[in-house]
Amino acid sequence: MNEKLFLENYDISDYEKPSVAADIAVFSIKEEKQDNPKKSAVKKLAIMLIRRGEYPYKDKWALPGGFLKMNETIEQCAQRELYEETGIDRLYLKQFRTYSAVDRDPRGRIISCAYISLINNSCSVIRASADAAEAAWFDIEIQETENGFQADFIRDGKSLFHMRIAEKYDEAVIEEISGELAFDHAVIISDAIEHIRSRFDTSEFIFMLLPEKFSIPQMQSVYALVKGRKVSKEVIHRLYDKKIEKTMSSEENGQHKRALLYKKK
Repeated sequence: MNEKLFLENYDISDYEKPSVAADIAVFSIKEEKQDNPKKSAVKKLAIMLIRRGEYPYKDKWALPGGFLKMNETIEQCAQRELYEETGIDRLYLKQFRTYSAVDRDPRGRIISCAYISLINNSCSVIRASADAAEAAWFDIEIQETENGFQADFIRDGKSLFHMRIAEKYDEAVIEEISGELAFDHAVIISDAIEHIRSRFDTSEFIFMLLPEKFSIPQMQSVYALVKGRKVSKEVIHRLYDKKIEKTMSSEENGQHKRALLYKKK
């Protein structure tokens, strides 16, 4: 028998076929203007979630995502589902983990490829469509702990979800959680945050959350939002000086002070 004959007699239905899906965790920095124009806008870390309009987990919050079609790649699936459920198109997506627990979805055997995306503002208008009843940005307040971090997910001033995570051997272990997310999306989100935090000092992640031109205080602010602790200008310079360069621009930095702007090399 040669390969041609083998393929002619091969029956793929002899094997069970799980469904494949993509789930996307989109993080952003949002700015809230102060009543006092002399004060800088308050920056907050945010994540995009959708409220499911169909069973299972109807009316529960979840990550954007959905099933792979036979004529597309998993990357194309992630982009399509993100656009269909939120109206946001053509984001940079990075696949970071695959989830294959047998009981992760009550509908059956479904494997999900999870993606993260970091964008420098959450001003993009999002709209719910497809099977999403609503799409919204949730503020994330992260606080570093002795062995990991804790995070509150806040909308309209109310904390709807809380999790305490231990970071062990490049993995996030949920030690405490309150509030319900659909499927295993609490696990995916905690893994995504851990993935970003653990690589923040050495990767390009911080620049994805910053505008094209940025100040050192802006870098400090974004760093603190992601890592859950404040950091000095000296630490920012030590971590990123080789990756940034000065521009000829500056901006007002509160009380009419000027801050020199940098850009990524």
